Amino acid sequence: MSEDHRLWKIVLVGDGAVGKTSLRKRYLGEGFETDYLSTMGADFALYDTNINETHIRWQIWDLAGQPVFKDVVKAYYTKIFGGVLVYDVTRRSTFENVEKWLNELQENSKRDKTVPVVLFANKIDLQEEGAETVSPDEGKALADRLGLSFYETSAKTGEMVTAAFEKLGKEILDFTS
Repeated sequence: MSEDHRLWKIVLVGDGAVGKTSLRKRYLGEGFETDYLSTMGADFALYDTNINETHIRWQIWDLAGQPVFKDVVKAYYTKIFGGVLVYDVTRRSTFENVEKWLNELQENSKRDKTVPVVLFANKIDLQEEGAETVSPDEGKALADRLGLSFYETSAKTGEMVTAAFEKLGKEILDFTS
């Protein structure tokens, strides 16, 4: 593939029901569905875009977040160029698992150096103050500590979804340079 046309394999990871599939579909222009079906193992899609005047073909792997699929999905991390790490702002437990997912992604990527990862705080359209709610400040502080870019997103409204994927693309361009 020429320098001005690249194929990048990325993965979407995080606990089950955080909105990984909905984020992927929103980014691909497929809208939002209120009916949720769990991803079984992995699903993928291709998407063409331009980032900094470079034609990119994303190979987006949406990995199941349920523990029963843990061993199955490990193979899908091989030779990734980057990742989208997602938690649900309305479920603190998904936020508490972010580091576990990041470690799994980096350990299984089979790259010589750490691949770019962007942290998505998803479902901000449902965010209310409460014991389970993760504040934007908490999300930003975790991202800063882990060295990740951070976006608050809503797969339902589309808020910041494209910007977050484009940020990952720019980080991957730097990674591959």
